[in-house]
Amino acid sequence: MTGTPEGAFVASIISQAYSDMLSPNDDNAYPAITFLTAPNGRHARWRNELFGLLGLDGDIAAQRIVKGLEGNADLHPLTLETSEQHAAQVATAHKRWQHLKHPHAPPASSV
Repeated sequence: MTGTPEGAFVASIISQAYSDMLSPNDDNAYPAITFLTAPNGRHARWRNELFGLLGLDGDIAAQRIVKGLEGNADLHPLTLETSEQHAAQVATAHKRWQHLKHPHAPPASSV
């Protein structure tokens, strides 16, 4: 499907999820991180289906993104942000990833 209008459409969906992952908007970022990194379940199935349509392995992509979110690999910009902007976006993504991996305990009840 690569090189076709349909392939471009699928690639744009994946690119948007990656962009959302690095966006300043938590409402977009957290679902994007979940979609791009889920090891199983419906998010993983859809991600793998979309990557598969492009001849790519969605699980390998997820593993690479997790490495980037854990600081063990680079998360490359998709646009022409300055390096300072991108560094700030990646730092925010790292914090979000840590929050998803280790959510804070709910506050103690006041009653």
